[in-house]
Amino acid sequence: MHNSSVDFQHIRWIAFDAVDTLIKPIPSVAAIYHAAGLRHGSRLSLEQISARFRLAFARAEEEGVIACDCDTADEPWHTCESRERLRWKSIVEAVLDDVVDQAACFHDLFVHFGRPSTWTCFADVEATLVDLSRRGFRLAVSSNFDARLNSVMDGLPELDPIELRLISSEVGYRKPGGRLFESLLGRTGCRPSEILFVGDNPRTDIAAADAIGIPSLRIDRSSHERQNLVLRSLSEIVERVDRAASPEFKLS
Repeated sequence: MHNSSVDFQHIRWIAFDAVDTLIKPIPSVAAIYHAAGLRHGSRLSLEQISARFRLAFARAEEEGVIACDCDTADEPWHTCESRERLRWKSIVEAVLDDVVDQAACFHDLFVHFGRPSTWTCFADVEATLVDLSRRGFRLAVSSNFDARLNSVMDGLPELDPIELRLISSEVGYRKPGGRLFESLLGRTGCRPSEILFVGDNPRTDIAAADAIGIPSLRIDRSSHERQNLVLRSLSEIVERVDRAASPEFKLS
């Protein structure tokens, strides 16, 4: 069950999901796939590619779809560099099935999404991370991604306050499985109540963190209503921290 509030008095670390929480591709994924498809002979429209990507991504997110040669390959929510690459290969092939050279198209897209120039931080990220760091919080990223996220983050100076990266392919397990969160607890030396997790996905971020007892907040920048456990901007975390630290809050 989702916690009804976050006790910032006990929080030591704040961990963030990466894609759609801190960073997003520019232009959209569908537009990038469309451009790559055109270069490799695809005749699919942007709208067709957008719909195909949603379906292919959802299918590839299911546990156990992609096989690998790891000793732990049969364990729930296992992943690795090989499996992530194969997962994205299956997505590209499902979306752009009419290109002349599937291998070349996949290679172009895989390399493209590993470049920092492909990604941008949301406007509320830089100031929020700086403000939280100044208030004494230690910051982490815990993301379903592969080693490419390291080069992406290295090229985005707005993310410099983040000192710990937990990437699913390097840890060996993906969200919504609990192993990635258990690794977060081990690396930070925290109890679940001492970490706040912030993400955009109700299933792989929020429900998964809640299942292991880690308080969570969901970011939904399209929301027009103020809700206790939903952020319209990451800057609201700082506001809540300051409110929790105020004498008025403690007396209320």
